[in-house]
Amino acid sequence: MNRCFFMIFLLAALCFNSGCGMKDLDKRFFVLAIGVDQSGVPDKPYHVSLKLGIPSPRIEPGNSNKYQLVTQDANSVTEAIRLLKSKVDKELDLGHAKIFVFGKSLASEDIQKPLDWFIRRRDIQKIGFVAVGDPTAEAVLDTRVSSERLPANSLFLSFDREGTESAYIMTENLSDFYRRMTERGLDPYLPVIRPRGQIFEIDQVAILDKHRIRAILNPDQTRILNQLTRNARKLDIHTNHQNENFDISIQHFKRKIHISNPNQNGMPDVRIEMKADGMVEESSRPLYDDDWNELAQSVQAQSKVRCMNVLALLQEKGVDPIGFGLHYRALGYVSDKDWQHWIDIYPNLNLQVNIKVKILGTGVVR
Repeated sequence: MNRCFFMIFLLAALCFNSGCGMKDLDKRFFVLAIGVDQSGVPDKPYHVSLKLGIPSPRIEPGNSNKYQLVTQDANSVTEAIRLLKSKVDKELDLGHAKIFVFGKSLASEDIQKPLDWFIRRRDIQKIGFVAVGDPTAEAVLDTRVSSERLPANSLFLSFDREGTESAYIMTENLSDFYRRMTERGLDPYLPVIRPRGQIFEIDQVAILDKHRIRAILNPDQTRILNQLTRNARKLDIHTNHQNENFDISIQHFKRKIHISNPNQNGMPDVRIEMKADGMVEESSRPLYDDDWNELAQSVQAQSKVRCMNVLALLQEKGVDPIGFGLHYRALGYVSDKDWQHWIDIYPNLNLQVNIKVKILGTGVVR
């Protein structure tokens, strides 16, 4: 037995010394972000971009975010990665990649085939963030943000809520995106990244069916979908009351979805209950002596209209990123016939929104 262990140790040592083991750090390129676009070439439809981090002796904003961007057209993502290895002098290490960007034109056609590569690779982090690049994924990856201390770090901080927190940013990771692509009753969405010089604008979201983009929401619709999809934080509600404007900063927010069993016509009722409370953050006139209940009713009425408009758009496009279909399936056994019936009635489904808002104060001034 001891001789067997000795032989295994000796064999491992020989492999390490001969270079067939793990490569040293100075012989690797760490891939930090991966982008996939349409190439426009029929026999090589995919344009793959890799953002490679270049180590720096000093970590300072603007000086240490050095990177190298390599691109390749190929028939598949797998072939592109193999060809890209011939363009660099070090081994490509994909284990540190946390940003995966699909070009807008590609996501508008079909996203399933390139997505398959990301899911099957065992060295791709499933907690990595997925997004749409407008106009292209390469343009997003090749943007140098002056405040970055590390390459692609600004996108990491934007999506993982370690840095900025915004109701206009809808974060999506690879595992949840794939689940939405394959789950009945839940459709995927992706945040849209738009490079603007040395900054990124991330205030829109693309809604997809199981293959492609069906709609891109504007910033206000994105904020509303964020609060409908999850119990979002850092919300602000703008309201016009008696030709005067005021904004409420929401401090606590809860959302619940209730769905009833189908009636005699086979149409279930869906009710969304939301509760929120917050402080008046800005106003065009003093509000302290006003009736706060009346102000809250104005907030509730206008917020309900905005929510119903977004829900109507989702029904019109036939997409369900909120997950009403999952709640329908949770009522009991749903056969293929029942599910097809749900798909048919979803555009005409009776959706109700009830919002209860409580104003806690008018800030530090009257």
